[in-house]
Amino acid sequence: SNDVTVDALDIRDPANPGFAFSIDVTPFGGGANSVAVYGSTVAVAVEANPKQNPGQVVFFDTDGNFLKAVTVGPLPDMVTFTPNGQYVLVANEGEPNAAYSVDPEGSVSIIDVSDGVTAATTIIADFHAFDTQKTSLTRVGVRVFGPGATVSQDLEPEYIAVDESSSTAWVTLQENNALARVDIASATVTDLIPLGFKDHSLPRNSFDASNRDDDINIRTWPVLGIYQPDAIATYHIDGSTYLVTANEGDSRNYGGFSEEKRGGDLRLDPTAFPPSELYQKNENLGRLKITTTLGDEDGDGDFDKLYAYGARSFSIWDTDGNQVYDSGNEIELLTSKIHPKDFNSTENEN
Repeated sequence: SNDVTVDALDIRDPANPGFAFSIDVTPFGGGANSVAVYGSTVAVAVEANPKQNPGQVVFFDTDGNFLKAVTVGPLPDMVTFTPNGQYVLVANEGEPNAAYSVDPEGSVSIIDVSDGVTAATTIIADFHAFDTQKTSLTRVGVRVFGPGATVSQDLEPEYIAVDESSSTAWVTLQENNALARVDIASATVTDLIPLGFKDHSLPRNSFDASNRDDDINIRTWPVLGIYQPDAIATYHIDGSTYLVTANEGDSRNYGGFSEEKRGGDLRLDPTAFPPSELYQKNENLGRLKITTTLGDEDGDGDFDKLYAYGARSFSIWDTDGNQVYDSGNEIELLTSKIHPKDFNSTENEN
């Protein structure tokens, strides 16, 4: 991404993969965020510079020869072909700038390539129909909380999965803890589906809350996890479609607005979090990153509940957003057994 290139690898001998060639996409923008391939066609999502401007999806053949560039929404973060190869879908995240003074709308670009890439046409599936529903969406659990943002500005598409009939797409709205359902043929967002929260006070949802205790301490905590999935995929059994999400979590932490604080820096309700329990020590919940946009249930300035980012799991959902399965604490337990010395590594340390 930083090099604004796409590398092709030769894996004809899987035991000895090698570098084949590189595609320079600097003429098209400031970062290569995602690649998808269908047949002999390669689609690359390229963000603009600055990334709040409309980006592009650039098409190449599998030898790296340029075919066509198509304008899409701000910050195209993920691109995918539908299973039938007729459409290319793009999650335009629309992130704000650091000062939070420019906040473009999130959207999904639907590129019709049924007559070939050189004849491609584009339609935007936007969220304008939901702009009047901000209060009701927030009430049911869709997080809409950017300062001064409309629903369209606040929703940030992250990743897309498509059903096997190539008719419906589901889009993760990570910061918003929700899914969008999109009718592909009409380029319409038909539903916004909140995903709820994970109860880490249940034994099956235990986790290690601190990176400063020099130990592996997987236990229950009075914390709710915001699922906030990044990647999503579909699979199909007995005529039914299921969605699988990777519940990464993500905060909005900008110079102009931040929702993020450590547990040790919050004022906790003394009834919900008795001081004698020492919740705010670093080895307990003091290091855990918490959102300040949720948890003050009675509006008195202290936190009655704690909401942490992500769920440390993957989940399976039906197409209406009902959870079929969650991996609970399994990833955490397996990591602690297989890689105990690296259990609390950061992405730099490991």
